[in-house]
Amino acid sequence: MSATGSARPKPARRRQQRSVDTRLKIIHSALSQFALLGFDGASTRGIAEAADVPHSLVIYHFHTKEELWYETVKEAVRWYTRRSFGVVGPVREGDPVRRLKRNFAHYIRFSAEYPDFFRMITRENSLASERLEWLVTNHVGPTLAHTTELIRRAQALGAFVEGDPLSLLYLFLGSATSPYRSAREIELLTGEAPDTEDAIRRHIELCERLFFRTPQAATV
Repeated sequence: MSATGSARPKPARRRQQRSVDTRLKIIHSALSQFALLGFDGASTRGIAEAADVPHSLVIYHFHTKEELWYETVKEAVRWYTRRSFGVVGPVREGDPVRRLKRNFAHYIRFSAEYPDFFRMITRENSLASERLEWLVTNHVGPTLAHTTELIRRAQALGAFVEGDPLSLLYLFLGSATSPYRSAREIELLTGEAPDTEDAIRRHIELCERLFFRTPQAATV
C-alpha cells in the first residue's frame, strides 16, 4: 500500500466525524432557535429545518427537545471553558487581579462569539422552569462562587471597586453581554458592529476601567 493510501481516513472514522459534525450543526441551530423562540416556541422539526438536516437525525442524536436543550447548554459551557482554559473551579493560588481580568476578558469574547446563548438563558430567567434550576445548580452557582471569591480577594488588595461581590458580578455580566445582545441596534447607531476584534478589545478595556482600581500605595 502506498504512503498516500495508508494516510487516508478509515471509513469508520469518517462516519464518526460526520456524526460529530452533524451533532454540532444541530446544536448550533438549536441555540439559535431557543434564543429566538424560547423552549416552548422552538420545535425539533424547526431546528432540523434550520440546520438543514432530516428531522430523524435530530431525534437520533437527542431523542427529545428537552434533551437537546440540556445538551446545547452543556456544549456552550464546553465552548466557554475551552476558551477560558479551565478557569472555572476551586480558587487556586496566584494573583487574583490578573486571573479576574483574564476571566472577564474571556467572558466578553465568549459573549461576542455566542450572543444567542445569553438570549436563550434570558428567556429561561422569565420562567420558573426545572431547566433554569438545573442550570443554576450545575453551572451558574459553581462559577459565581469561584468568581465572587476572586472579587473579594481583589477588593482586599484595593484593586476592585467596593461593594457586594455578587451584585458587582451581575453588573459586570450585564455590561459584558449588552453590546452583543443589542448588536444590530448598536451597528445601526454607530456604523460599526460590536463584535469586530477592535470593538471587542475596546469593550474589554472599558469594562476593566469600570470595575478595576489601582491600589493606593501604603502611607508611612
